[in-house]
Amino acid sequence: MPRREGLWFALGVAGQNVSCGLVGWFYYFCTDVAYYDMAVIGIVLTIARIWDAVNDPLMGVIIDRHRFKNGEKLRPWLRIAPIAAGFMAMLMFIKPHFANNSAWIQGVFIAAVYLIYDMAFTVQDVSMWGMTSVMSPVSEERGRIVQWGRIGATVGSWLPGLISVFISLANKFGVSEKILFAVLGIVMGMGGMLVSVTTSFAKERLLSVPEKGGTGLLDNLGDLFKNRTVMLILLGSILSGFALTIPTVYFFKYKVSLDIFGFHMDGMTVSFIFGIVSGLPGTLAMLVAPWLAKKVGGMKNILVLSCACAIAVRFICFAVGYEGNKIIIIALLLALASIPAGVTGIAMTSLFGDSIDYMEWKTGRRAEAITFAAQTFASKIVGAINNGVSTYLLVLLKYSAADYDAGLPLSPEFDKWIWPLFILGPVIGSVLNLIPILFIKYPKSLKEQVERELKERRAQAAEAETTVNS
Repeated sequence: MPRREGLWFALGVAGQNVSCGLVGWFYYFCTDVAYYDMAVIGIVLTIARIWDAVNDPLMGVIIDRHRFKNGEKLRPWLRIAPIAAGFMAMLMFIKPHFANNSAWIQGVFIAAVYLIYDMAFTVQDVSMWGMTSVMSPVSEERGRIVQWGRIGATVGSWLPGLISVFISLANKFGVSEKILFAVLGIVMGMGGMLVSVTTSFAKERLLSVPEKGGTGLLDNLGDLFKNRTVMLILLGSILSGFALTIPTVYFFKYKVSLDIFGFHMDGMTVSFIFGIVSGLPGTLAMLVAPWLAKKVGGMKNILVLSCACAIAVRFICFAVGYEGNKIIIIALLLALASIPAGVTGIAMTSLFGDSIDYMEWKTGRRAEAITFAAQTFASKIVGAINNGVSTYLLVLLKYSAADYDAGLPLSPEFDKWIWPLFILGPVIGSVLNLIPILFIKYPKSLKEQVERELKERRAQAAEAETTVNS
């Protein structure tokens, strides 16, 4: 595969993550900017995300079973879906005027915009990451493709990381957050998705012919459920969603400030710097992901190490505390845990690619779309669970952004529990994630056998096709 294709792919992934990173602020926009009713937000977004997640595997099957005229099944979608997703991402951050200000009319609007966005995003995301398994038949090269893609994703997340700083500056210069997010919706929401079209510059090299007769929709879904590696990874991801935590912005905005070298920084500014410090080692670890995987015994062990480090480090952080300048120590400790955590995306996607080869070896069918649709399904289920848990916890903590902006203090419950929820809540998710991962079994000897025999089958098929054509 030409190196330029990998670079175009990485750029496109970066663009997608700029837009996706902004959408990650949608919950905050609903609660702290648009002042939508919190109970309605929790119910509507949780239901919308669950429904959209259930829809993902079906869309994956449809993509797997459809071919465009040029024989491709993934790349053409990468020229269409980002436009629709970008337009809806832009609309998310514009609050329309509702005549009677009905909470449920607001809920219908939120659900409609979010669902259309997520359906378009699913088509793009499934096709985009599915490309990593068809751009090359060689597992080592696929690993590098995934590595470039994940690095692009991380680079793309840097710009959304500045949003907390933008909020701080907007407040300082008297610009309303409503106007700020409207501008960000255009620049980052729509703009990021337009950049992501560059993923379509890569090529599909493993073209498969759709089967006529013999397999149906349920057979394709059945292939997914037979893929033990994928099912265990997805189960761990879904279980991790039950972490008892809330978005970090609520902790930093209300509980953190920092005075250092004569400068005073509010919580939103600290949040930005905290994110860089705690995440930088993980970003750098991506550059040596293949080497690190060999050192620890494979991609599976990367996932195990990530969970174990997260558990241990967060208990240490809780013992240290965050008061005063201790937040600096917390950032450095989490930076240590980010080294294996930063490589988990590469590890998971590489394991998915290997498992697709294995299922082709077993069944004769490749199922890139349904496999990566299942990953999107799991991430959305996790998002729905997190959304529901976060909303319920904020209700229990008697949190009200409107009251706070009106000059009222935060509740005693919020002051007492926000730190334990922020630092220890994710531990529960890491423990639950770790259990299924321990049962993944795909030894190196079997992987080599699968690659060798698939190479022989493809050579035989190409020779047979040449004979027929001649």
